[in-house]
Amino acid sequence: MKFRQRKMRWAGVLAGGMMLALLVSCKGFFVDPTLTSIAIGPSNLSLTPSQSFHMQATGTYNDGTTNDVTGKALWTSSNQGVATFSTTDVGEITAAALANIPNPPGTTSVSASVGSITSSSITVNVCPVVQSMTVTVNGGMSAQVTSGATVTFTASATFNGVTGSQDVTNQVTWNISNTTILPSISGGSGITTTGQDGTLSISASLCGFTSPNVSLTTIN
Repeated sequence: MKFRQRKMRWAGVLAGGMMLALLVSCKGFFVDPTLTSIAIGPSNLSLTPSQSFHMQATGTYNDGTTNDVTGKALWTSSNQGVATFSTTDVGEITAAALANIPNPPGTTSVSASVGSITSSSITVNVCPVVQSMTVTVNGGMSAQVTSGATVTFTASATFNGVTGSQDVTNQVTWNISNTTILPSISGGSGITTTGQDGTLSISASLCGFTSPNVSLTTIN
């Protein structure tokens, strides 16, 4: 009888050992999922000078799960003169004071890293409040040119808290009413129209402000 009891105990110990070995061999029970990518947001962020905002980082793992990794991430801003991250509140970005931005608005590329995994960069804009903006075509509010000719556009803006106007030709988003005549504007000068005749209106947008239209007419 005692022999039988000892035999049953040993069988139990053996079964327990086999179960433990089986569990150890199953990686899913003991190995944490691996971080494979990080996404940060919001993707389109504009701040006014001295404004702070708390960004977010979401990690994706090799088992398909996601998790908030904002507090674990190392946040970087490529242009410290435009915006910096807090050293105490992880993920909080603060725009520079207006006086420290030499040619507003300013931009910086932002990313977040956890270990060896780094997110794609996104652009953060630091935009002062636009008081007014003026666009010109060939120096005036309207122009008439031969189809296929080159024209010059400029955009200038005044900002709240900044003395005088700033040339923002290379910083605005151009709005073109007829892209078959004028496909795009880049750099402002030497912009070539197509061979089509017509009249179109052009304006510029910056920091949520849109300028009055100027008019361009092309003729043969």
